[in-house]
Amino acid sequence: MKKTLTAIAATLFLSFGAHAATEGVEYQVLPEVAQFNAPNQVVKIYSINCPFCYKYEKAGIPNDKLMPAGSTLDQYHITSKPPFGVEKSTALAIAKEIKGEKTFKQLKDKYYDQYHVKKVKFKDADSTIAFTLDTLGMSRAEFDTHAQNPKVKQLMTKWDKGVEVAKIQGVPAITVNGKYLINTKSIRSMDMLKELIAELSAK
Repeated sequence: MKKTLTAIAATLFLSFGAHAATEGVEYQVLPEVAQFNAPNQVVKIYSINCPFCYKYEKAGIPNDKLMPAGSTLDQYHITSKPPFGVEKSTALAIAKEIKGEKTFKQLKDKYYDQYHVKKVKFKDADSTIAFTLDTLGMSRAEFDTHAQNPKVKQLMTKWDKGVEVAKIQGVPAITVNGKYLINTKSIRSMDMLKELIAELSAK
């Protein structure tokens, strides 16, 4: 996987060309239990706790430049990957819904840095939340109140539609239209990923 990521980030010369993608090789159709409603959208399913998710984030995989016209990019942080996946999802959902995209990105980067660069592990749920409060600009009591906000809960519910997808080949997972799962181990370049996304988006 590490070699694959390095190749994606460092090379742009391999092309998917005119070859049509093959089900079972470059992608798979998600089983019905794992499909979710995301028309004209590429969704990255990830967890702060996942080292390969951090590497994908650093490499910008996927990114807006890979999106075909009319498609958007979203990302779902799932609660199911320990440790303290629920607390991290809650903090990220509060950041996104209450504070906006800038704070969401700041908090995501701060979590990644703490966990994968500084290698600092949180000892419990409270310390996982306390770590976020300065970035969120709120007290613990305000955090707990916002955690009950219907918009925050709805966002976490939407993100956890990725849990069933994550059971198939782990995270990060890249899906197209909530129906197709890209086999990331088959991806050799950004160009190939872009062409594969375009092909699956048009299906």
